[in-house]
Amino acid sequence: MKDIKAYFLGGGSEVGKLGLVLEIDDTRLLLDYGISPTSPPSYPMPAPPVDIALLTHAHLDHSGMFPYLVREQDAPIWTTDLTREISKILYVDSLKVARAEGYAYPYDKNDIKEAYYRVIPINPFETRPIGDFELKAYPAGHIPGSLMFEIRNSSRSILFSGDINTINTRLLHGTKPVKCDILFLEGTYSGRDHPERKSLEREFIDTIEDIVSKGGVAIVPVFAVSRSQEIAMVLSRSGFNVWMDGMGERISKIFLKHPRYLRSEKELKKALSRVKFVRNPQQRKHALKGEVILTTSGMLDGGPVLWYIEKLRKDPKSAILLTGYQVDGTNGRQLLDKGSISFYGVSQKVDCQVYYFDFSAHAGHTQLVEFAKGCSPEKIVLFHSEDRKPLAEDLKDFAEVIIPENGKVFTL
Repeated sequence: MKDIKAYFLGGGSEVGKLGLVLEIDDTRLLLDYGISPTSPPSYPMPAPPVDIALLTHAHLDHSGMFPYLVREQDAPIWTTDLTREISKILYVDSLKVARAEGYAYPYDKNDIKEAYYRVIPINPFETRPIGDFELKAYPAGHIPGSLMFEIRNSSRSILFSGDINTINTRLLHGTKPVKCDILFLEGTYSGRDHPERKSLEREFIDTIEDIVSKGGVAIVPVFAVSRSQEIAMVLSRSGFNVWMDGMGERISKIFLKHPRYLRSEKELKKALSRVKFVRNPQQRKHALKGEVILTTSGMLDGGPVLWYIEKLRKDPKSAILLTGYQVDGTNGRQLLDKGSISFYGVSQKVDCQVYYFDFSAHAGHTQLVEFAKGCSPEKIVLFHSEDRKPLAEDLKDFAEVIIPENGKVFTL
């Protein structure tokens, strides 16, 4: 690798709509190409012609524009077989949401099919040649099927983290550092650490116990991919009457068809056997009389969660327990900041209790620093963050830190 040119189409200086173009010798790569899940979504810049597209995982802020990409050009997509399955479901769902909300979307069902067939599956720890260098995939610890990508030759190596988690959770093993010269590192939790996981789980269970003992219902908004399953496993031995609504059941079945991506297929099966699934409107009414409802979407932008909140928002005994990061512009962030939610364009006050539990699938600040140290890079490119300065301060002690802006080319 001589000169390496790089620029972000999105996600350089914000969380969401990630896209990175790498020009290495005569090869141009696209790493991730997503949307921001606001209503309506915001999009990255158009992608130039690329030789290969690499997809780290299925979340729409990383994958959401791949159907548009395949409409525009012929590049193959390298990702895991599991990511291919999950991302297709998320594409179809996002298209449905767009139609329901009445805004235009940049692709259609035919593009979604083409994106599925354009995937050439790659496995964790598999190595493939690309021109005069090679690519190796590593598990990222973020969601099942997620990857990091290493690009290397005899003289230099680049590691692109995508989204990573370095701790073991109920669902996954954490990722490990990979020695490299240049590290592209996500910074979602720059300046913020997560609580210790076991203590967090105890607090979560205790809070639900308190809500239920007073006659309330705990609404737990969850992302269908990974968070639904993680929280079901946390609740597995609690004895609560737990219902799951939305896409989580379908995603769970797909995970179980790909057990090699899970920490314990047995534990996930056991947790799901203790959950009741909502499959029709009548069961939704039954769930409302239960104790805990796991329901999509995790940021409260559409999905059955709005139905439950509409029914319970004036009940001070009931509560909404947010379990993940809430992006600016989403209903979840509005609830945290203003105590209200937009129901189909109309803002309504929420009088029930609201809690936030940091069940993040991202590494926290200290974990990111330790991961970066373990990689021993000369240069670190920080991306996917609303505030990169705190993380940059701690990283510059052992590497040159680059803070790129979207659309601006930089050379490595």
